[in-house]
Amino acid sequence: MCDRGEISPQIALSRLLLAGEAVDAGALARLAAGRPASAPLAALARLAARHGDRLPALGRLARSGMWPAGADFAAATAALFDRLAVEAPEAAVAFYSLGDPDELAAATAELVGVLRAWSPGAAGRVLDVGCGIGRVATALAAGAGAVLGLDLSAGMIAEARRRAGHVVNLRFVQGDGRRLPAGDGTVDLVVAADSLPYLVDAGTVRPFVAEAARVLAPGGDLLVFNWSYRGDPGRDAAEARALAAEFGFAVLRAGERPFAIWDAHGFHLRRAP
Repeated sequence: MCDRGEISPQIALSRLLLAGEAVDAGALARLAAGRPASAPLAALARLAARHGDRLPALGRLARSGMWPAGADFAAATAALFDRLAVEAPEAAVAFYSLGDPDELAAATAELVGVLRAWSPGAAGRVLDVGCGIGRVATALAAGAGAVLGLDLSAGMIAEARRRAGHVVNLRFVQGDGRRLPAGDGTVDLVVAADSLPYLVDAGTVRPFVAEAARVLAPGGDLLVFNWSYRGDPGRDAAEARALAAEFGFAVLRAGERPFAIWDAHGFHLRRAP
């Protein structure tokens, strides 16, 4: 897929690692040299060479388990991200960053650009659900009225606060998506960037959408990037449309892929004016 330009080199390399493949940067370079007409393959080889020293650790991280396991899904999710907040904070929130702060910054800038292009609410009151280390919330704070980051993991919240420093219009709190920490109609934009799949797997996506409808002001937006990890875009779009109809949202986008780096599908639901 990378060779056809369908996914970025970052996504291709992260998929290889997550699949348990031993990535050999030298072998990729030789493969690319044998196919000089393939610019994506050459880019993949360069990326692997640039991060060659990180690849073994990333492989070990992938093998350690990066999905919650246990009867109590919420507790398992919190425990997983508490561990990752210490071991690999950048890779935890975006494995395709390959644990590199510069790669993560580029991906975050791309995501924030889409948020601002899609929603005027990005300049108002923002709630970032599943904020992780606060990369999106912190970036949005520069142009927003107020930003609140929410995460189930106490470790991630602590790391987000540490990284953000003292930004006056930015706060981070621990909590889950079943009850959002905002009053009725007090938020202009709710963002869920790669966090909704955990709510889908936990069976709590409906309460989350209901809560988003409650806290959003009329005309406010719910932006979701990756509805689930089920691998069924049609089912994701159908679920998004059904919940939107139930809770008073118009569906502006369902399953678009707006990024060059990330392979996420975007969903844009707007609260009735």
